[in-house]
Amino acid sequence: MKKLIRIFLLSCFLFSCGQAQKTDKQIIQETIYTLKVTSGNPYESYVNNMVLEKNYLAGSSDSELIINDLILKSGKQKLQIVLLPNVGNKTVDKLGIDYLTLSIYRYNNGYSSYLEQKSTLIYEFKLDDPHAEMPLITKEWIFNIDVPYKLKNWEHSIDLRKENEDKLLKEVVDYYNHLANIINKGDKKSFLAIMKVRDSEVFKSLYNDTELIKEDEQYIDNRLSKSIGNIQPIKNYNIMFYGNGRIVTLEDKKGETPLFAEDKNDIYSYQIYLHRPYPNAPLEVIR
Repeated sequence: MKKLIRIFLLSCFLFSCGQAQKTDKQIIQETIYTLKVTSGNPYESYVNNMVLEKNYLAGSSDSELIINDLILKSGKQKLQIVLLPNVGNKTVDKLGIDYLTLSIYRYNNGYSSYLEQKSTLIYEFKLDDPHAEMPLITKEWIFNIDVPYKLKNWEHSIDLRKENEDKLLKEVVDYYNHLANIINKGDKKSFLAIMKVRDSEVFKSLYNDTELIKEDEQYIDNRLSKSIGNIQPIKNYNIMFYGNGRIVTLEDKKGETPLFAEDKNDIYSYQIYLHRPYPNAPLEVIR
């Protein structure tokens, strides 16, 4: 479901990228970056201390996800991987270590090259054999990326790990319940207001124009319509910190959001990441 959540966040790009007309100059500047993970084990991947994917499914997987919204500015970026044992094992075996590959791809001509899968491999990472059985393996790498934008940074937000955890948890859960009520009523105006900063940052990182933003709003409106009266109670969650403690969210044991609607046809998940921009400020959605 974590992958589906990111597809929702990037929906206007994935759904509409072939429909808008771009000039040659615009296309050249609209570079898309992805992380491809090939693994025979469950894993977690992070870019710049923000979760990209939590894949706890058994068996081999081959996943490629856009990372533009987690690249805040040009320069050094951090990639982290947590490799976990397969079901029934207590440690990560050598086969799992050898099989894991992480690749950063660049799509030089934006939408058109992404659709046509015309990419350039710019980085590839492998795990070193630790020569010992381990219950999990964590590794990080630093790499350089150039982007033509600068996104709102949470580096100067409040370190939420230093706050009273009980009070913080209550504030986070209250925020989730407030958003749940908005979704349950299908209050599109209030929903878009809460998501305004997040959406604008994601749109900027994906170079979305007015037409694509409008189509994304239509997609959101459709999801909200299907979610009316179907939001499930917020439960079975853990508080999780990302972005060096400056981002907080709720997740269940599978790494999935506890905020979702469910009807007879589908599950509609709403993942949010909150930050406190300055002391005593209310929490805000940042991703």
